[in-house]
Order: sequence, then structure tokens, then C-alpha cells
Amino acid sequence: MCGICGIYNYRFGKPVDEFLIRSMASQIIHRGPDDDGFYIEGALGLGMRRLSIIDIDGGHQPISNEDGSIWIVFNGEIYNFPELRRELQLKGHIFRTRSDTETVVHAYEEWGVDSFSKLNGMYGFALWDSRNKELILARDPFGIKPLYYTEQDGRVLFGSEIKAILADPTILRSVDTSALDDFLTLTFVPSPNTIFRDINKIPPGHLLRVNQAGLVLQRFYISPSNLQYRSETEWIEALRAGIEASVERQMISDVPVGVMLSGGMDSAIIATLMRRFAGKSIHSFTVGFEGNFEQNELVTARRSAELIGTEHHEAVISGNEYAEFLPKSLWHLEEPVATASTLAFYWICRLARQHVKVVLTGQGADEPFAGYGRHLGEYYGHWYRQLPHILRRWVLTPLIDGLPRNEKLKRAVHSLDIMDPLTRITQIYTIFDANLKRRLYRDGLSSDGGRCIRSSVARWQNDVQNQNGLSQMLYVDARFSLPDNLLMYGDKMSMAVSLETRVPFLDLELMSLVESMPPEMKIRRLTQKYILKRTATAWVSPEIIKRKKIGFATPIDQWFGGELRGYIGDQLLATDSACRQYFEPKVIETIILDHENHRHDYKRHLFSLLTFELWHKQFISSNAGEFSS
Repeated sequence: MCGICGIYNYRFGKPVDEFLIRSMASQIIHRGPDDDGFYIEGALGLGMRRLSIIDIDGGHQPISNEDGSIWIVFNGEIYNFPELRRELQLKGHIFRTRSDTETVVHAYEEWGVDSFSKLNGMYGFALWDSRNKELILARDPFGIKPLYYTEQDGRVLFGSEIKAILADPTILRSVDTSALDDFLTLTFVPSPNTIFRDINKIPPGHLLRVNQAGLVLQRFYISPSNLQYRSETEWIEALRAGIEASVERQMISDVPVGVMLSGGMDSAIIATLMRRFAGKSIHSFTVGFEGNFEQNELVTARRSAELIGTEHHEAVISGNEYAEFLPKSLWHLEEPVATASTLAFYWICRLARQHVKVVLTGQGADEPFAGYGRHLGEYYGHWYRQLPHILRRWVLTPLIDGLPRNEKLKRAVHSLDIMDPLTRITQIYTIFDANLKRRLYRDGLSSDGGRCIRSSVARWQNDVQNQNGLSQMLYVDARFSLPDNLLMYGDKMSMAVSLETRVPFLDLELMSLVESMPPEMKIRRLTQKYILKRTATAWVSPEIIKRKKIGFATPIDQWFGGELRGYIGDQLLATDSACRQYFEPKVIETIILDHENHRHDYKRHLFSLLTFELWHKQFISSNAGEFSS
């Protein structure tokens, strides 16, 4: 696990400034405190910071092939590298290290960019092909690892984090107002855009080719999307084997590996299998909150640890600590992501890093296995759409709209009324609707009516447009919201404390299996994640499987109504606030009052505005290095 960066002056061939490359790498030292490395060849410069996990002594980067014509800086892990290495050795390739990174170099040498689809892992890497004078940037199929770039005056700068790019003082910092509009709609900015004007991110499963002809973004991985039909017993056997193989693969490491353990089933599955494969107790970690909140999983996680037999550790956050550390978490995030659990994830990562260098997590199970409420609605939505239009339009919709503080339910019901799957999926993601935006935006800021978001969703939905609505939604979830929301903050918060997080449920082979399952294997009556629960009976206690899903949530609403009451208003309505530049203060006041008086549930709206405000103060209004120490 590392942080990478670099520059390619592809058009005019100007020699790279070595001092700038080193400055870029220094901005991401938290991603790799163990080692650094640089390769500079005229107009091309590569830099990296290394967190040593595999081949600690021999895995120094950058790494080249035998004749030095191909070089790479690599962030991530390739879990099937032993198999690829053996295949490449049989073809005559000579390896100098035991690292997975070197395997990528020889695979490219043998198969070109077609080799990328053979890689089962999480990664963002930069590969320099000196024979063709071409730089290739690539991101893994599910976007587990981030990779950013910008093009300016015939040169490309790239990095695992935006801070590396901003180390160049000539890169202007400004808000992309179209991306801001997307952020308010979704609570995150979807690839390939970022909220910084002219800074982009490689979409999942894509590569960027840079040569003297310019830049070309292309997709290198398309998941198999044909549904298969087997008996339930056959699916359980296949899934059991697939999950066990994934966990065992992702435990590969030359340093200790732990697990993030909630009170739920997904992480309990991971922990149980890790305990079995390790043959000894492993470290497990959970986070909770001061006070008696529904979101607390301390007790249930403690019970899971007891049942599984892990060496368990806990961290507890108070509301005041949350407010104090929230700006720091946004410095590490670099983009506003209005997910309240971001800081809690930072807290648990900080705890885990005191004991291990690598953790496995249960992230990524809800998206392919249909674990969210929207999935249940999509599965049964066709029954709702069969009701008479007059009943839906004039009775049910007004009834739902009249309920106080049920914005999530209202959004879900409104989406069910939409016949077109693409429009329906896009609608379910929407937080700030068009009417609220119209009132909120100041002159000069406008919305594109969701066209950009619709296009982003369509990029993935087109792959499976001939499948049923639920399969389409699950496919999009795993490539649209997951990479730029949960996985993004998972990467940034863990690397902030030099911790590697791995996600076995997003193993490439396992996901190919899961996405070939028909929807009735994922939802049975009102039971979500049905096949996973049936499979899990071989590993975990029924007590864990039957627990009510809480998710990795945070009692942010209770805090803002209690010990942090007034905090949002103080931030958003200050005379020097960034929000005053973009939004109407009176509308913000109305949103706050409507939320406090329980007329509407605006917690996600307010948290989005707060996140943008704190982000803007650090990256646009002031020096982005405020928390770098």
C-alpha cells in the first residue's frame, strides 16, 4: 500500500523538476511512512511513498522490467499475483523481488493493457512505457483505490491524493460549480469529476493513456453480466467457496492483519474466516459513541468478538470530539463527502493502527447482495406501479408527502412511481431536489437538471439494461456510489493513519459470482441478503445473523440537537462563511428552522452544507496544509 504521484510533460518534453516531484510525494507521506522512491527520465517523473506490507525488504519502488524499458509506481494489492507470477515465469520473465508490484510490470510486458483485466485486487498505478513514450494511469474495477490527475499546458500531473497535485503552486484552486451541484444532489461527486475545477479522477475499471498525441480515457474492465440459474443449494456451495477463497487471498501479508468488527453479519463472516485461516486469535476493532444511541454497536460487537474469539478493542467518540476532528477528516478526504460515519471510520482506523498495519472490513456487501431499503423498494416496486394512477397520484403520494421528517421515505415513494429504470435509479440518489436548489442557489449558480448525474449513472446502467430493475440498481451501486463515497472515505481515513484496509466482498472473482445471481436469491419475501444469510449459517451464530441492521451510522442528528446545538448555524451563517458566497442565507436559516422544529428531516441536507463549508475553508479560502502536521 502506497501513495503515488508524478508528472509527464507529454507535449513539449520539458525536463521534470525533481524538487516538485519530491514536494508532491511529501504531501502524501502519511500514505507511506516506511520508504520513498523516485524515477525521473527527462519529461517523465514518478514518485511514491511506501507502506511496506508484502516483501518488506525487496519491494522498493519504482520497479522496472529486466531492461528498464517499463517502470511503475503502484498503490494497492494484487491478490492473485502468485498465480500470475508463476505463469509469467513459465514464459521466461525474470523476477528480482517477491512483490505483487513487479508482477504488474511483467504482465504488461507480456500482454499489454489487456493484462489489467487479469489483476484481482485493489489498485491505482502509473506505468511508464519508455519505448512508446506513453504514461498509463489505471484504477481497479470497483474503484477501491483512488487516482487523480489534471492536464495543464501540455503536461499531466497525477497522484493518489489531490494534495499531491496541489503541491504545484501553479495549479489554481477553484470550485467546479457543476460538481458542487452534483455534490448537493448526491452527497458526493461521481467520477470522473471532482469538486476542484480541472482536477479529475480515473473512473473504476478505466485507464488513462498519455502520449504525444494527448490524453485518452478508456475502459479496460467490463464485468460479466449474464444471470445464471442454479438451485439454492448450488448457490450456497458456490458462495461459500467464493467467500472463503476471497478472505484467504486477502489475508496475504508479511505484517499482522486485523479486522473491523461491527455488530452485524458481514464483518462477523470476515472475522470468523480470518480466525480459522490464522489458526489463532486475531485483533478486532469497533467504534461507538458516548450516550445511549441506537447507532451504538459496542455491545453487539463485543458479543460478536466473544462468540468468534477475537482479541477485541474499542474506541468511543463524543459529540464534541466529533466537531473538533471533523475539519481534520475533511483535510484527509480532500473532497466533501457528506457521510456522517466518515469521522467514525477515522477513529476506528486510528485505534487499529496501534496494533496492526492491515485490516479487513465488511464494506461492499450491501451493494451486491441487496442490503439497503432502496433495494427492497426496487424489487417490489412493480406491484406499486400496477396500482391505479389516480390512487398513486391523488391519495398515496399526498399522504406520504404530508408526513413530517420522512424525506427518505418520500424520495423512495416518488422514485417508485417512475417507469424508466435509469430515471428511477437516478431519483433514488437525490438529496437536494430541484425545487430546493432553485431557492437555495444565489445568482450565478445553477443546476443542469441532473443531466450530468444521469449520464454518470447511465455509464454503468447501460451494461445491464436488459436485466431486471434490481439487478441494474445493484450493478450501478457497486460502481457509482460505492467508489466515490464509502470506498473513498474508507481509503482516505485509513491511509491518514498509515493503515491498509481490504474489502474481501469486492474480490473480483467473488463479485463475478454474486452479480450472476438472479434477484430472488438476494431478496426472499422481506428478507434481504437472503443467500448470504443462508450461506453464513455455516460460519456465524444465528444470533448474529438475526440482528437488526444498523450500519456504520453516527448519531449526528442527536448531537446537533443536543450538545452541538447551534454548531451548524454558527458555521453556515457566519459573516465570512463560504456558503454565503454560493447560497441564500435566508434559505439556509429556513432549512435549519424546519429541521429543528421537526417540519422536515433535513439532517443530510444540513450535513452536506456543513461539509462543503468546512472543506471550502481549508482548500479554497486558506492554505490546504493546515492539518498536514
